[in-house]
Amino acid sequence: IQAALTGHKVLTTFHTEDTIGGLLRLMNMNIETFLISSTVVCVLAQRLLKKVCPHCREPYRPTPKDMSRLKYQLSELNRYEFQIGRGCNHCDYTGYLGRVGIFEVLVLNEYVKDAILNRKTSYEIRRISVETTGLVTLLEDGLAKAAKGITSLQEVIKSLPILEPPRPLDQIFRLVGEI
Repeated sequence: IQAALTGHKVLTTFHTEDTIGGLLRLMNMNIETFLISSTVVCVLAQRLLKKVCPHCREPYRPTPKDMSRLKYQLSELNRYEFQIGRGCNHCDYTGYLGRVGIFEVLVLNEYVKDAILNRKTSYEIRRISVETTGLVTLLEDGLAKAAKGITSLQEVIKSLPILEPPRPLDQIFRLVGEI
């Protein structure tokens, strides 16, 4: 924080569940909220998920169990191209080959900074971030990549935090653009 106060760009890492967890970690380190809001420019959370093997991929239709875990209606996912790998000699019969990055980038605007200064809850900071900065959560980025057949829905459900219901996929694609 001291280096950031002098105008230097500072990069650091924390092991947290998402971007909001990174902010909370700073707050829990007894760093004054005015210092956090005046020095932090953005917070990035990332995960690596397995990619569906391109040699043995096949269409996958989400199950009712998938839908209930994601809090989606089946009709919301029907028009997307979910894939699963059946397993082949290229992927050692796992159905996966390689990894893909899943990202959540929180840029601190005045609304988020104000929420930090006022010690809002993580839920409130997340809501403000989604509404005012266009924050795409890890889960939403993972769902977009699963809907394009890059990773599997099972990998998204297993690996990413489901903190609240994701937005509809068409809304997510408007925010993330073409993948």
